Amino acid sequence: MQFSSLLFIGFLIIAFILYYALPKLRLPMFAVANSVFYAVAGVGYTVLFFVVVSTAYLLSRQLSSKHGRKYLIAGLVLVIGNLVFFKYSLFLLQNVDNILSLHLNLKGTIFENLILPIGISFYTFQLIAYMVDVYQKKLEPSKNLLEFWVFISLFAHSMAGPILRGKEFFPQLRAMNTIRFNHTNIKLGLFYIGMGLCKKVLLANMLEPHVAELFAKGSALGGAESWVAAYLFAFQIYFDFSAYSEMAIGIGLLFGLRLDVNFRTPYVSSNPSEFWRRWHITLSNWIKDYIYIPLGGSRSGKARAYVNLILAMTISGLWHGAAWKYIAWGFYQGVLSALHRAYGKLLTKIGLGSLVKKRWYKVVTVLIFFHLTVIGWVFFRAANMTNAIHMLQEMMWFNPLKTPTYLYKYLVLIVLLYALHVMEYVIVQKFRTWSFVWQTRIPTVIRSAVYTGVILICLFMLLKGEQSTFIYFQF
Repeated sequence: MQFSSLLFIGFLIIAFILYYALPKLRLPMFAVANSVFYAVAGVGYTVLFFVVVSTAYLLSRQLSSKHGRKYLIAGLVLVIGNLVFFKYSLFLLQNVDNILSLHLNLKGTIFENLILPIGISFYTFQLIAYMVDVYQKKLEPSKNLLEFWVFISLFAHSMAGPILRGKEFFPQLRAMNTIRFNHTNIKLGLFYIGMGLCKKVLLANMLEPHVAELFAKGSALGGAESWVAAYLFAFQIYFDFSAYSEMAIGIGLLFGLRLDVNFRTPYVSSNPSEFWRRWHITLSNWIKDYIYIPLGGSRSGKARAYVNLILAMTISGLWHGAAWKYIAWGFYQGVLSALHRAYGKLLTKIGLGSLVKKRWYKVVTVLIFFHLTVIGWVFFRAANMTNAIHMLQEMMWFNPLKTPTYLYKYLVLIVLLYALHVMEYVIVQKFRTWSFVWQTRIPTVIRSAVYTGVILICLFMLLKGEQSTFIYFQF
């Protein structure tokens, strides 16, 4: 069920009405709503989802016993095995076949015809975090299966994040019956939903056909075309993914629930570390807490820290998809992070550590790192590694003077999109001040006209043509 669909809007309105009309039945109402939400995509996978969650719940109740480690291993095998079977089995078999020349015939088998259950990667991460936290006694295990099901399956976020942590979210669920209708939360929630909807239908969906057309050319792309394709995809994936996350936050606020912010204008980052504090923040924190630190983090020396960083990011790339291009993207991000950390230490060593505080240096590094990020997106979006390598080669050696004239309109669009991103950054920085001015200085008639205009435009775009799924639903 797409957030940007009229079906979901109707579903949300019904859930909203029932939530405030029946405050004592909110937990079971959410449990049913979540089940209905997933059942629309497939009843069988919804049943599987519930079975995995229920089994993980029962195992987690035993994590404090003397055999807790065995129950933890069993739980991790269950949830990771479920993910590996649906997401990686075909990829693994194909690569084993290629390496060992087994000549396996996988056509028409169950492995080729597997459909990835919606949200499986995100609920797997959430289950892993929950079980590890309970085992490490950072979190008390839930003693209510209904509560646990709502925590894992909450329709507002579980298809593409943000990734919730039990320590922050269980207290909200347990206090849910005391939540009262709050005009401020409702207005803020509608603002987030409206902002996300505009990003999705007016920006991400607008860019999608142009990105698809350019990347479809594959090895026929020239250097300038490759750069334009990569730029456009960089903005498409940002507007698409941040749109979903902001709509998820808004939906949570409608019910008085707080979900973590997942994006903070990432393309104004001056280095990899800052980027991952701004891009898919909950996943970045998850990787740090459950992959990087368990691998040893920076506790075993500089060289090992760099290796752990690259390995953690490579695993993150693999999580995004069962293909070598995603592994290459993760490895590339890991190398960037390791090189930046080494570069920072070098600057300090030679007495230039204060350089990073200079405004001009910040501007230069933001522009440089934005282009490094764009290069990385080529791995992510290209059809395969062959096309990605071709595009990168063309991008490195292209002649700006030979840019096809039809690309000029795209170059203007790219500049406008980046300006819009910077404007978003400024708005976020000044949000409280500007929000106060908007509410107190701008006449109600004008504000109402703006709201109505935005709603009508979004509805028109929703009714026009086919629905476009969110990019991260495939992961």
